[in-house]
Order: sequence, then structure tokens, then C-alpha cells
Amino acid sequence: MRGIKTVIVDDEPRIRNGIERLVVSNGEEWEVIGVFSDGQAAYEAIVNQFESIDLLITDVQMPIMDGLTLIKKLNSESHDFFTMFISGYDDFKYLQEAIREGAIDYILKPIDRDKFQLQLDEVKERIRNKQKEEERRKDIEERALQLTYAKQIHHLSELTWNDETDFSLMDWTFQFPKGHYKLVHIDIDQMLSKVKGVSPSGLRDWHFAVEKMMNELLVDGFGNQEVQYWIWKKGNVSFWLLLLHEEPEREGTSFNLLMEEYLLKLKKKIQRDFPFTVSIAFGNEFEDLSLLPAMRDQLLSLMKFRIIEGGNKIFHLSTLNNLSNEKTLMMPSFVYKYTEKTVNAVREKNEREVIQAITGFFHELETLKSPLLIQESIQYLCIRIIKCWMENDGFGEEINLLMKAIQITKKSANLSQLKEGIKEWVTSLVNRLMEMEASHSDPISKAKEWILHNLSESITIKKVADHVYLNPTYFCEYFKTQTGETVLSYVTKTRLKRAMELLEKTDLKIYDVSVSVGYQDTKYFSRLFKQWTSQSPSQYREKYHNLSV
Repeated sequence: MRGIKTVIVDDEPRIRNGIERLVVSNGEEWEVIGVFSDGQAAYEAIVNQFESIDLLITDVQMPIMDGLTLIKKLNSESHDFFTMFISGYDDFKYLQEAIREGAIDYILKPIDRDKFQLQLDEVKERIRNKQKEEERRKDIEERALQLTYAKQIHHLSELTWNDETDFSLMDWTFQFPKGHYKLVHIDIDQMLSKVKGVSPSGLRDWHFAVEKMMNELLVDGFGNQEVQYWIWKKGNVSFWLLLLHEEPEREGTSFNLLMEEYLLKLKKKIQRDFPFTVSIAFGNEFEDLSLLPAMRDQLLSLMKFRIIEGGNKIFHLSTLNNLSNEKTLMMPSFVYKYTEKTVNAVREKNEREVIQAITGFFHELETLKSPLLIQESIQYLCIRIIKCWMENDGFGEEINLLMKAIQITKKSANLSQLKEGIKEWVTSLVNRLMEMEASHSDPISKAKEWILHNLSESITIKKVADHVYLNPTYFCEYFKTQTGETVLSYVTKTRLKRAMELLEKTDLKIYDVSVSVGYQDTKYFSRLFKQWTSQSPSQYREKYHNLSV
């Protein structure tokens, strides 16, 4: 048990010093942390200097601020401690009010040493009981936090393992704190070659050491920033990190700077302490946790830039811009000429001119002798087309488009096949741009209509966003701005409204109602229904039928 922190306040030096001696002589567990001659000085020290106190011993009548005023002010500010008053017999009327303010005992002047020590023993027992209760409460709270964290990690891990997650399985996101999130993926470079021959226990040791390093650097790196985080693994040496902070993302904000410093330190420390390097991908800020699958896919796509850039790198969405700038050196002038023709044709959504520009590009490409130069020229063309795509609202994160182009270059056996593959890829983008333009008139209504007609099917953010030809992140932000609610909240509300209609107008079993609105787990559906309506499905049906009789 820790010491009993005591503060003494009395305007008479002799009494003040005498009480201090009596308290200290009562045992080593008593600790006098402050002695004051008036209530004002004691108040300022308790509020501004002392982290906590256990016992306040104060005179009733003092100049500047009396003891009763002192305890009233501290009580109004929710300070939690025991109080003993020192008083003469003629102060009894004050003692009555002091007891109403929570004082547990009083000491009459002149102070009787033996009686005072008995009083302190009684107070000590009450303080010790309170401390034990606080420790029990803290232990319970700590275990509850650990359990909550474990459940959160379980949900996050499932979300990053599953390819697509239906909204019906994402209601747990409502239990996460509100704020501004960033997702980070840390992945070992050349994993298959690096872990070859390493025992399972060796891999577990690596995993434990890297996770410990991540935690330590997070604590050291973010200091007093209000940051929460969750770390979970993918395999033995690949990690996901979710960060939550209060302030919105702005260029140059302290959080962003600290995060970039943290990732750089982590990458360097892993390279120094382990026989491998890692690449790190991180995305933009988001508030809606139902976006996690889309953010996960974005980071996994960013990791594929290792094909071009190599490992031991930190990748962000700006990587695409950097690549475009880097690939403009040492290439023939025709590459720029036909690339700009292709990009302009894509902007104009002119499929015929796209085909002409790409045909000219590959015709000139056949004159090159260097396979490396041919590869870089094609990469430059693809990157510029993607940047053109990014100019359309909400498409700043379609990294997968570049990956598709790179896959075409890898699978093609010759330039002829490569030309046809690239031509097909670009013309498909032009067609999609035309479809997007036609659908952008009212994406919210189109999305709501699609959701309403697919309640019994698996509904994911990607499916809804694809239906209206918008990037998932942009679509979620646009939907919330236009409607005032998240897509997840809208889907859940729409499903439960439909369930209420079925309960009112049909005799379907609860299981059939659950499945018809997209919930395969009837218990989960019933629990969710009760959270939203304060009634179970059967109670709701019974109440409705009774009212309609």
C-alpha cells in the first residue's frame, strides 16, 4: 500500500507544527506533503501542485480563506479525499455544516494526543478500505479494457483477412471511438526467401520482437498526443496498424509529422535489428470504419509498387505522382508525344483517338533496342493515364488500375500482345469514364435504390460504390455529406425497417425474416433489432398485432 498523503492547514504555528509531529509519529505510512497557514494557500497547492491527497486536516476559522470555504471549493471541483476539522467548542455550528460537506471527523482544541492517534487509526482504516476498493475497480476496468481491445483486434483481423465483408457483419464498428483514423500496413520484403529455413518458433520470436518494437516506438514517438492504436498481425511477420487521433488531417500538422517520423524510425530500426527489411504503406485519413476493407485493398495495392521501386520503402498515394516525375528522364521524345496524345484522348473519352495514339506509340516502341527502356516507356504511359483517371472526382486512389497494367506487361509474350493488352485496358477505362459520367447525375439515389433491391444479398461498400462508378472512400464521404449518415448506418436502418414491415404484414418465422433482410445469424439479427427498436422481433410483432386488433 502507498503512503497516506496528508495536508495540514492551521493559522496557529504551534498547533500546525504539533499536528504535523503527531501525524508523522503515527507510523511510516503517514506522509505529510503540505503544511499551510491559510485555506487559500492550501487550495492553490492542492489544485496546482499535488497529484492527489488522502486526508485534509484543516482549522475551521482562518484568515483569507476559512476551512469551510476551502472544503466547499474543493468539493465543487470533484476532489476526492477525507477531511478532518480542527475546532474550538464555540465552532460547533460550523462543524455541523462541515459534516454536511463530507467531513468525517473533528479534533477539539486543545488536542489530546492519545485521542488524536485513535482518530487517525480510524481514518487510516477508512482510507485503506477506499484504496483497496479503488484498486479493485481499476483492476476490473483494466480487465474490461483488455477484453474490449481483444474483441476489437478480433474484428479488425477478420476484416483484413476476408476479401469482402457484408455490412451485416460490421455493426461492431459503431462501438469504436469516433475520430480520425489512419491505416498502416507493414510487410516483410522478399518474405519467402527471408523466412526459408526459419523454424515456427523463430518466426514467432520475430513477430513478438517487431510488435514490441512497434509499441515502444508508438509510446515514445507520439508523446502527449491523444492517439489510440491497434496492432494485429497477418502471418508471422506482417502487420496492420490502425491509428486514431482527434485532430483532422492537415498538411504539416503535428500528428502527420509524428506519424511520418514514426514510420521512418520503425523501418530503419527493423532493418538494423533483424535480418530483413520491410516496406510500409499508409493511406489517407478516414472517419467511417466501414471503409476499412477499401483502405486495406488500397494499401495492398500500394505494396505492389515494390515491383517498380523495390523494397525497403514507405509508400503513400503520392507515390504515383513521384513515379510519374521520376520516369521522365532519358526516354525518347516520341514517348512523351504519344503519351500526351493518349491522355488527351482519354480525357475527351474518344475511343478512336485512343486506339490511334496507342498504335503510334507501339509502332515507335518497336524501334527501341533496350528492353529496360521499353519497360520504362510503357510504365510511364500507364502512370500518366492513371493520373488522368485521378482527375475525375473521387478517383485519386484507384491504384489497382496501375497494377492491372503492370500485370499485362508481365503476361504478354511479345510487343504485339502487349499492344493489344494495353489498348484493351485503356479503351475499357474510356468506356467506364463514359458510364461514370452518365451515372454521376444522382449517385445517392442510384445507390439507395440498389441497396433497397439487394437487402437479402451480400452488400459491401465496394459493391455499392462500383454500382455508381465511384471510388469507395470518395463515395462514403460524399454519401455522408449529402445524407448526414454513413452508408453502414443507412444499410442497417433500411434492413431493419424492411424487417419491421415483414414482421407486421407476414407470418414469416423470425429466421426467414432475418435471412430475407441479409442476416444469416438469427441471434445476431435479434440482438441488433433490439438495439435499434428496444424490442425483440417477436415482442415487436406481438405488440403490433395487439395494437391493430
